[in-house]
Amino acid sequence: MLEQSYTSQPAGSPGGGIAASRGAKDDTQYWDLPKLRKAYTDYLFAKREEIDEQIDARRYYHGSQWTKDQIRVLQKRKQPIMTFNRVGRKIDGTVGTIEKLRMDPKAYARTPQHEQGADLATAAVRYVLDDNEWKNVSPQCAHDGAVEGIGGIELEITTGDQGDPDIGFRDVDVASFFYDPRSYRDDFSDAEYMGIGKWLLNSKVKSMFPDAPDLAFSADAELVSNSDREMKWFSQGTGKNRTRMVECWYQHKDGWCWAIFSGTYIFAEGKSWLNDEKGKPRCKYEMFSGFVDQDGDRYGFVRNMKSAQDGLNAKQSKMQHMLASKRLFITRGAVTDIEATRREAARSDGVVLVDRPINEGLKVDDQSFDFAGMTKMLELNIAEIENFGPNHALVGEGGVEKNSGRAIALLQQAGMAELGPYMIAYKGWKLRVYRAIWNAVQQHWQGQRWIRVTDDQNLAQFIQVNGLGIGQDGQPTLVNALGALDVDIIMDEGPDTVNQMADTHETLREVIPAIAQLIPPQKAELLVDTLVLTSPLPSDAKQKYKQVTAQLQQQPPQPPPEVQAVMAKAQVDMQAKQADMQLDAAKAQQDMQHKEREQQFNMVAKAQEHDQEAAHTERLHQLEVAKEHAKSQIQLHHESKKQEQNLAHEKAKAEITTTAKKDEADIKKRTMLAVADPEAANELDNLDAFKEMMKNFQKGLDEVAKSVEVGIEKVAARVAKDKDEGPKHFTLERDKSGRLKGVTVN
Repeated sequence: MLEQSYTSQPAGSPGGGIAASRGAKDDTQYWDLPKLRKAYTDYLFAKREEIDEQIDARRYYHGSQWTKDQIRVLQKRKQPIMTFNRVGRKIDGTVGTIEKLRMDPKAYARTPQHEQGADLATAAVRYVLDDNEWKNVSPQCAHDGAVEGIGGIELEITTGDQGDPDIGFRDVDVASFFYDPRSYRDDFSDAEYMGIGKWLLNSKVKSMFPDAPDLAFSADAELVSNSDREMKWFSQGTGKNRTRMVECWYQHKDGWCWAIFSGTYIFAEGKSWLNDEKGKPRCKYEMFSGFVDQDGDRYGFVRNMKSAQDGLNAKQSKMQHMLASKRLFITRGAVTDIEATRREAARSDGVVLVDRPINEGLKVDDQSFDFAGMTKMLELNIAEIENFGPNHALVGEGGVEKNSGRAIALLQQAGMAELGPYMIAYKGWKLRVYRAIWNAVQQHWQGQRWIRVTDDQNLAQFIQVNGLGIGQDGQPTLVNALGALDVDIIMDEGPDTVNQMADTHETLREVIPAIAQLIPPQKAELLVDTLVLTSPLPSDAKQKYKQVTAQLQQQPPQPPPEVQAVMAKAQVDMQAKQADMQLDAAKAQQDMQHKEREQQFNMVAKAQEHDQEAAHTERLHQLEVAKEHAKSQIQLHHESKKQEQNLAHEKAKAEITTTAKKDEADIKKRTMLAVADPEAANELDNLDAFKEMMKNFQKGLDEVAKSVEVGIEKVAARVAKDKDEGPKHFTLERDKSGRLKGVTVN
């Protein structure tokens, strides 16, 4: 940052303002104040449209997508202000996907003699990146390039713990960045100057440059870019206690120089303290642009999504308004108050009074066709935004889970290619950052230091650079002197690894399967040991492996292969014989067990057969006893039934005899009464009548006897049925006069 870069600057500052510096050096050594002012104002005037687009892009990303005039019109129309910020979500997803595919820097040697120097360069660059939290800075720069079209870092040289300079960097605030407006390249390699301009409190400026005169503190309205932050910052005060400070880096006499100035004074200036790979001064800013249009203006993703986002917001707002309101067709004079009718029609429980029939005076317009059309256009706007940026191939989804790692990597590379110029510019910028860091390391790391290689406490975890050691000749010498290291390397990106140990492990995993059949056993063991020790296994597991390996190495040497073959054959033969003996013993034991099981089975079968025979005899005896008992019961039952039948016969016979005697006695009694009674005597004179009476009486007796005979036959049939005998017939015995004497059973 500007307020932190020059508070204790070791390189190039003359130590005074413009008056002091001009007397101590040639006037043509640095740019003067008018030229510096013109460089900054040229950018402000020539890039006004680009600056406005950057401001607009930042607003769109943060969801501020309606202008004040649009909001005023919508509020007057009582139309809701709807904002569905898909631009911000799409940019976040794109940047997140790019960082998900991030790879670590790696130096490759151009020649075999530079191999060790390339490994040292890789370790040094990764150390600086980790020390400055590159994993947080890189996504921010990618985000700035995606939103505002420009992103990058500024390199810094700070004082280390041991007094040796440290290499630092931070992301550049794009809102305060400016550059040569004639630059068209996405890497700014054709820019003659670049820098930052921002407002600082006068107290801060005085602490940075205590010898500056009062005329140096100037607001100077010409040096203002009018960003949102600046306007909000000024709205909190009068601005009288603030100075517009500009830091400009420019090319001058085959090198880069820098100057810090306000509208009226140059506070400090000097030559660059950074060199490139050829030893020439270079700029501390390393920037990139996602896209550059035909006018040289730089822009990000927002330009291509802005129209679709505006259409999405407008249609959502309009559709909400259409659902909440109605369009009416009213005949002139059909309603008394049009505004009241409008309000009531818009309400879900509104009441509209008309002075004519409904269909003639008032009609509600059907807007379903308009709503369907807007819905279709809304889908097109959403699809336009969603189809931009990450896709299934880029994130490794969509049916690729069964593919190999190499196949998924190829799909991801194809997906990144769809982002086009942005990905090319972004990757090129990261490679330039790696080279700039390595050049700064070679230039400024002079003291001894250690570079961390791995976090495993049981392995060598640091590499010494610029250290003092003893050479082969016994004389003191520098170990890994970075400044004296003459290497020809290529900076590129490799797989994302935590350290070089993981790099080694990944390389061995790919190489060993290909050369396994070509290397002798001793070298194969060495490669396997290296593969295990560089793997991400826990340190205790690696230590245990080392102990086991050491124990195996302490064992006596193995005999020659021929002897080993003979011993192995003898051992195999012995094992075969032992196996045959074990097989025979097992077979004999199995036969014996089979015979024992067969004997046990026979004994059990015989015992079961004897038990079954005894049970059968017992059941037969029980059946005979039951049969005799049943026979005796049946005989007793028959005897009982026969006695009951005889008793029934005797009873019926007695009843019939009793009835006949009773009837005869009755007849005699009546006859005697008739003889004794005169009246009866007179009646007896009439003999024919008496005979007729006797005849009827006898007829009644016959009917009674017949009924008795039928009853007796039914009783006898029931008794015979109970005794399983044939049917019985009964005959009534009569005397000569026809009187009933008894019953005979046939």
